[in-house]
Amino acid sequence: MSDGPFVAVACGGLSRELLITELFGYAEGSFSGTRRVGMAGKIEAADGGTLFIDEVDQMAPDLQSQFLRVLQEGEIYRLGEIRPRKVRFRLVAATSQDLAAEADRGRFRMDLLCRISVTSLRLPSLRDRAEDIPALAEHFCERYAAEHGVDPKPFAPGVIQVLSDYDWPGNVRELSNVVEQMLLISDGDTLIVDDVPSRVRTPRSTALGAAGPDSEIPDVQSLEAAERQAIQRAVDAAGGNMTHAARHLGVAKSTLYLKLKKYRLDR
Repeated sequence: MSDGPFVAVACGGLSRELLITELFGYAEGSFSGTRRVGMAGKIEAADGGTLFIDEVDQMAPDLQSQFLRVLQEGEIYRLGEIRPRKVRFRLVAATSQDLAAEADRGRFRMDLLCRISVTSLRLPSLRDRAEDIPALAEHFCERYAAEHGVDPKPFAPGVIQVLSDYDWPGNVRELSNVVEQMLLISDGDTLIVDDVPSRVRTPRSTALGAAGPDSEIPDVQSLEAAERQAIQRAVDAAGGNMTHAARHLGVAKSTLYLKLKKYRLDR
């Protein structure tokens, strides 16, 4: 199976219905708007290879039951089909949650947990392995430069130190998003400290310590001006694609549209 396909599925952020379609696929004519020939799901696509499921804890309870059956029986049903399809794959699942605790609370099936936890590997949080940040940041910069069709940019002196000082509550995924955002909004040939999002530039302990009773409260108009500028730069960098711009800003697309209307910005 090591020579077979590697198929990844991210459960977080997907609705139950969309995740079912992603995993199981659908038969021809299952519902309106689908492809005539149907579509294979990610489980079927991983046949003979490896299926990686990220944020497995985000699976809905009924979907956990369906997935457990796939693991037990070695077969799937596309949506709208009555004939099973045989599948054989290696499973790798990832989560940032304590699945044993989730199972105790009734939010994750214990039988599924037993099935997927044959071999477990606990990876320390990013804040506990800051020595990995330089290599990860460079990797993400090269990756997103290739995805967006731009040249990768080197990190200016001091940037890696700023990234290393942050505690990364969102772990590697947050670092990935930050580097992508920096690459897209940067105006220069290098990524500088000013390209780093403000929440990352200010360590939490420093920010909390500075917020005493005598602290100066930021001017609301100044904050709005900064927000307006950040939104406009993100929209421009995304070429007007609202989905990409919203993702880079870390907000819902509906929120972005409201902000565009509020600040009367061009789309």
